[in-house]
This record gives sequence, structure tokens and C-alpha cells, in this order.
Amino acid sequence: MENQNEKKMQSGMSKAVKALLQKPEMGTVLPLAILMLAVAIVNASFFNMTNILDILRTAGFSFIVAVPITFLMSSGGMDLSIGAITSFGGVICAFALKAGMPLPVAVILALAAGSLVGFLNGVIIVKYALPAFIATLGMQYVVNGIIAITTEALAISGFSDSFKALSQTKVGGVVPMPVIYAILIGIVGHIVLSRTKFGRSVLAIGGNRETAYLAGINVRAKQIMVYTAVGFFSALSGILIASRFATAQPAAGTGTELTIMASVIIGGTSMFGGQGTIIGSALGCILFAAIQNALIVMGISTFWQNLIFGIILLVAIFIDKYRRKKGGEE
Repeated sequence: MENQNEKKMQSGMSKAVKALLQKPEMGTVLPLAILMLAVAIVNASFFNMTNILDILRTAGFSFIVAVPITFLMSSGGMDLSIGAITSFGGVICAFALKAGMPLPVAVILALAAGSLVGFLNGVIIVKYALPAFIATLGMQYVVNGIIAITTEALAISGFSDSFKALSQTKVGGVVPMPVIYAILIGIVGHIVLSRTKFGRSVLAIGGNRETAYLAGINVRAKQIMVYTAVGFFSALSGILIASRFATAQPAAGTGTELTIMASVIIGGTSMFGGQGTIIGSALGCILFAAIQNALIVMGISTFWQNLIFGIILLVAIFIDKYRRKKGGEE
């Protein structure tokens, strides 16, 4: 009798472990746990509260963009222009402030500019059926070109304290505002994606576009809306980054597109569409921010950063493919 109970307990534990490992977020949790353990052995200062908050702030800037990117990739899309739009948002806001516009007007103008770029991406891709990779890569060059011409590749500084306060303020004197913004946006994004008709429509489009259309979903409108949201939040991230450093850098978002999409993929969102998790994307952003920070804490050259990020991205793709295969999608 005892043997049977032990077998049942072992069987139950085995099923629980398998169910846990099949969670899409586990692709991030395990590497993050291993990273923290390794860094703790080398340098315990990694777990200093100031350092942890710095990691969360860095992850917050990425996560603000990762939320709409989760929607986009869940719908089967992609966007390589998010880094350029991030820089664009900060630069537009900076120019508006330098022109004497009130802060709210400058922020709204920058968000509108980012949304317009996102909308154009959506129209070009959806209406004219151009490949998202090529279309958004082209838009990246266009936006970066506009930034280079208008700024002459020079940073813009000399902002008011009210603008700096957008990111430099700390809630309770401890928690940076970008972390608060990211949490609020993440909560709303999670609810919309997992519990609303719009979220289910996005996942349906990514799962099977034709079936979604036959089910009465306005596929084109939904896709354009998601691309517009990506532009909006990319510009928002750019504004907050400019506020954080009190400088609008023409290349502030350069290189972030692949890092953010890698964070979303390794977090459990399928790059083939049909599956997405905001919580996983948050963990993915924290993982990449932690790696970047850990290299500094352990005294390792940052030249290793791209190599490590590239390996993680390749691993994430294999994990995604394996998960889809186990789910009977192939």
C-alpha cells in the first residue's frame, strides 16, 4: 500500500515538473536563475538593492516596448524599426521643448510622431502585402536618416527639471519611475492580451490568419492598430530614456530592436504567432538587463555582450520550435 502511495506521489510530482517545464516562461526563468547563481558566486554585490533597481530600470525601458511587441509577434508580425522610433521619440520631444513648447505638448507631439511611423509600417505591410522584415528595415533607415539630418548626429541637452523628473523621480525615494511605468503598462497589456476580445483576436490572427478572417475578425484593422501601438510605446520609451539621461541621443535606440524581440521570444511568445505572454516578456527583458549588468559586475568586457545575446536568441528560437512541436503544431 505504501509503495503504491509512493508511486502515485512520484507520478504526481513528475507530471507537475513536466507541466512546469512546458510553461512558456520557463525559457527565461531557468537561464535567469543560473545567471544569478553564477554571478552571486563571483561577486555578491550583484544583489545589492541599488544594483537590482538599476537592472529593473534598464529592463523597464525595454519592457515598455516589449509589451506591444508581444502583441505584434503574437499576431505573426515583426518590427525592426523600433530602435529608430525610440530615438525618434526622444529627439522629437527634445526639439519641441527647445522650441519653447510646454512639456505636455512636446510629449504628445513625440508620441504622435512615433504612432504615425507605426501606422505607416502597418499600412505598408498590411495593405500592400510587403514582407514585415523588409518594410520595417526600410523604415528604420528612413527614420534614422531623418534623425541624422535634423540633429547632425549631435546630442540635444539642456532640459528643464520637469522633463528630467519624468524618469529621474523615485517613488518613496527608492523605486525609479520607469519601473512604475513598466509595471502599469505590463498589467494593462497582460489583461488585454489574455482576457479581452481584442487580445484573443490578436492571438487568433497569429494562429491562422485565414481562419481569423472567416471568423469575422477585421484582420487588417487589428494588425495596423498593433503596429501603431508599437510606434507609440517605442516613442514613449525614447522620451523616458532622454529624460533619464537629460540628453536626447540620436542613437539612443540603436540595437535595441533585436534585444527586445529576443527578450519576447525567450519569454515564451512564439515568433511564428499564435502564442504570447506578457509575463514572459517581462522576465526576458530582466534577463537581458541582468546579463548586461552582470558583465560589468564581474569585470567582463562588454564585447562579450553581443555574443551572449546572440547565443541566447538562437537558444530561444530552438526552445520556441521545440515547444511548438511538443504542442502538436508541426
